[in-house]
Amino acid sequence: MDFTVDFSEKDSYYLIKVEGEIDAYHSATFKQKVKEKFAEPKFTKFVIDMSAVSYIDSAGLGAVVSLLKEARNLNKELVLAGLQSQVRKIFEMTKLDKIVKIVDTVEEA
Repeated sequence: MDFTVDFSEKDSYYLIKVEGEIDAYHSATFKQKVKEKFAEPKFTKFVIDMSAVSYIDSAGLGAVVSLLKEARNLNKELVLAGLQSQVRKIFEMTKLDKIVKIVDTVEEA
């Protein structure tokens, strides 16, 4: 399956749309591309639309945690939106849903 990360500027936040699987093969690319956008001074809020992410493994979770730490160090907010049920379950099982803000839709972010 193809893996893509697309970026778009919204009124009050930066939208990051991820499609595919965030796994050992793709997590480094995902992390690097998002970190580059953190340098953008115009935005302090970054919303990652994960509605098209069908799978995430421990490497992907590690990338999310790393991005969360980086965002907090830069006084930026990171929000995950639209998690499919199997992906959300992984966040719940690892208790990451307690430290990462997760919303059902991008509009809620």
